[in-house]
Amino acid sequence: MRSFGILVLSLLVVSGAAFGGPDPMEHFERGERLAAEGQLDEAIQEYEKARAAGAGSALFLNKLGALYLQTAKYAAAAEVLRQSLQEKPDQLPVYAKVGEAYLGLGQVDSAICFVQQALALAPQSSAVHSSLAYLLLRRQPRDMEQVRSHLDAALRLDSLNTEAYRYLGFYYLEVDSLPAAIATYERLARLLPDDVEPWNNLGYLHLLREEYPQAIENYRQALAKTDDPELIYAINERIQEAQALGAGQIRARYILARSRNEAADLLARLHAGEDFAQVASQNSLATNAKAGGDTGYFGRGELLPAFESAVLSLQVGELSDVVEVEGLGFVIIQRLR
Repeated sequence: MRSFGILVLSLLVVSGAAFGGPDPMEHFERGERLAAEGQLDEAIQEYEKARAAGAGSALFLNKLGALYLQTAKYAAAAEVLRQSLQEKPDQLPVYAKVGEAYLGLGQVDSAICFVQQALALAPQSSAVHSSLAYLLLRRQPRDMEQVRSHLDAALRLDSLNTEAYRYLGFYYLEVDSLPAAIATYERLARLLPDDVEPWNNLGYLHLLREEYPQAIENYRQALAKTDDPELIYAINERIQEAQALGAGQIRARYILARSRNEAADLLARLHAGEDFAQVASQNSLATNAKAGGDTGYFGRGELLPAFESAVLSLQVGELSDVVEVEGLGFVIIQRLR
């Protein structure tokens, strides 16, 4: 570790110890140990002490910038990484890291500016083109022609650029071209067969197209490629949804009120923009109020006939008027599926 620290800091660092001050090497090495142990905030403190004591090489600043990014200290990351570029302007990956820092700060235009500087240095870099396309997708309003131009350039320069395929799939989804998006993610799945993302996205796209068997198969492929509990839960939810829809089941939510007048008041609040689930949880008399009034999926004949009839008369997302359901009361219904 000592020899590695000497190699790093000897590049451009002036040791404060030479002037009777603290030795940046000691702080750097402590920071390295703490970072290796996962104690990132403590590691940053040691790196900052090393910097105050004279550490300032581009390599050192890049390490500090990476720690700032890992701990979401985006303003600090942008500052030290910009200083690194002043020391050594030809560091292409660092421009992308500065862009990441500005993106974390919500300053998309600044992020784009730095990646454009990288593109000026390396116009034949597939990775820089795909990074710029990603940032342009994040900017509002989007210039989709520019996005497509950079993605085409990225894939022309490197037909195996998986990041470009990721963003191209999203591009096709945004321009409402589901078949092209599916073809793109199928290509990505062939390039990254053990990656959960393309399979999960394929499941979602087939679900959108109401191609339920294909959606289920792709979601099962995704399940086999992750051990993330939250993602496993979400994918299983999607599989259940595809199975229910494939079986012709429907889903709705409702608010049960004490009277027609109360229901009319609640309906007016919904039309004014209040959230259905929140209004249901706070006002509905039904036992599923805490679930936002969600019925879950149900098949024909499983609920009260008048309620089922009211749901079937609605388009997906549409709100009913106040409906009196015998055996239940006055309800407002929204069809979900």
